[in-house]
Amino acid sequence: MIVLHQFPRAWGINPSPFCLKVETYLRLAGLPYRAVTSASFRAPKRKLPYIVGDGVEDGRVVADSGFIIDHLRAVHGDPLDRELTAEQRALGHLMRRTCEESLYFAMVYARWIEDAGWRIIEDAFFKRMPAPVRAILPGIVRRSVRRSLHGQGYGRHARDEVFALGVADLDALAVLMKERPFAVANRPSSADATLYAFLVSVMRVPFDDPLTRRARACATFAAYLERMDTELAKAGKPELVG
Repeated sequence: MIVLHQFPRAWGINPSPFCLKVETYLRLAGLPYRAVTSASFRAPKRKLPYIVGDGVEDGRVVADSGFIIDHLRAVHGDPLDRELTAEQRALGHLMRRTCEESLYFAMVYARWIEDAGWRIIEDAFFKRMPAPVRAILPGIVRRSVRRSLHGQGYGRHARDEVFALGVADLDALAVLMKERPFAVANRPSSADATLYAFLVSVMRVPFDDPLTRRARACATFAAYLERMDTELAKAGKPELVG
């Protein structure tokens, strides 16, 4: 049994698009798993998600959403991508990188740097902590995120510039997605695990910013999420533990 370690759920989903990506892949690939909540500071690479088990005798731990999916392919075969052409694989790679290496940082800015987004994050992630911890930890974590975003580069831009970059990513994805029912083919592939996770993380969350407004106004995105919801409904839901 695969054990998926991820953040606690919020707003009816996993709030991390990377955790949701792995969960979506497991469901699309029909792989049984248990999802458990964990703390990122205890995780390999100090990031979530990671998996444990999967029939590996030495109890191997695999971290990072991309490496997790590579591992799952190596162990279980490649049911989602094995029939894709080289061009489809390349397109999927570019769509994933657009989501994970550009759109993601605009999302982080909207959630953690913008005051309106931060209030939602603080309420969702920190309000149940003991009062002494709640008075100190949120500010520490927010400053850490701000430093990381500055080091990455997006934190050095003006607000309008950050959101312009994110909106451009969404617009480019919308153009590419008009050509087919799923990310790169007529059925779900591994690229859909990423695309679905990120669009859900933009559209089905209680934030209101230029990214969420642009995505929610896109009929292509809405229709795509409905098709993916249908596919995932066939797979059922994971067993959640703790």
